[in-house]
Amino acid sequence: MEDKNKKLVNYYFQVLGDDRFLKVLEKLAGGEGYGIEHVWCVFAEDYEEWEEDYFGDEGIAFYFDYPAVEEDEEVIIDYETLFIYLKEITGDYIARHPENESEIEKYMNKIKERYQIKKSWKVNHLGGNQ
Repeated sequence: MEDKNKKLVNYYFQVLGDDRFLKVLEKLAGGEGYGIEHVWCVFAEDYEEWEEDYFGDEGIAFYFDYPAVEEDEEVIIDYETLFIYLKEITGDYIARHPENESEIEKYMNKIKERYQIKKSWKVNHLGGNQ
């Protein structure tokens, strides 16, 4: 299941593209979801218990609707998993856009602090994370 979730979260960032990448990180760092047409994400605190889409008190849900995917998909992950996925995704982005490394670092640190992530975050200048 984790591989499918990881692929879909990666796909979310692919669909949004590099031109929206920093905006997405800014929103995530601020606890806000973001999306376009058929692909979006929402934080748990955006839903009340009585709402149909409520999925708990913590985490983030990524939604994918047709035609972005063959069948509608939903991925719900916890904050630590989000951070792990983001480490890899941001490393790939920095490999393509090294000029934005300091801004990425700022947003990743905010995400780490906001969601009380214990894992370290350090960029490898070859485009990966350590």
